[in-house]
Amino acid sequence: MKFQDVTRFEFREFGSDLTAVRQNFAALGRGSAQPPSRETYIVTRLNIESNVKIRSGRLEVKGLRGRQQMLEQWQPLFVSEFPVAAEEVENVVAPALGIDVDLGGATLFSRSDLLALAEEQPALATVVVEKRRTLFDLGDCEAEFCELQIGADRLQTIAIESIDAAAANALLQKVGLETARNESYPAFLQSRLF
Repeated sequence: MKFQDVTRFEFREFGSDLTAVRQNFAALGRGSAQPPSRETYIVTRLNIESNVKIRSGRLEVKGLRGRQQMLEQWQPLFVSEFPVAAEEVENVVAPALGIDVDLGGATLFSRSDLLALAEEQPALATVVVEKRRTLFDLGDCEAEFCELQIGADRLQTIAIESIDAAAANALLQKVGLETARNESYPAFLQSRLF
């Protein structure tokens, strides 16, 4: 993904049939199918300003820096392969989730350790999201069409990302999303789980 490790502006919408938006993306540039992925989100009921997930053996944490018109600006805060230093779980991951933990003498956290910690916390829940993405490189923006499976539910999501807010807003207008509602993964998953 073009803007994965940089602070960027994002717009996302979820729905049952977003193929018309996909066709609008395809009219602007060729799509590239990505390998299917299986991602585990750790969702908190305490905020929607943090995105914490496990993807391809890595722990990834993003934080919401602000909002500009229809866009949200997200900043990568932490990325690490497992095992993760317990100090990072205490000082980065837990605060992002709105919880305070003391991990005692632990030094490293495996994926299963982190998921067990999440299970122990009443404010947290985990959910597996299976994704089949198509990415569209549209110059200053990247667009995504993604088919999701969350439990038994099949959904779709579309997204626009850019480091340039003006370019992202222009693309929203061009593909007919100027009145759509921007909803991040943390907000969407929180509403489903809590």
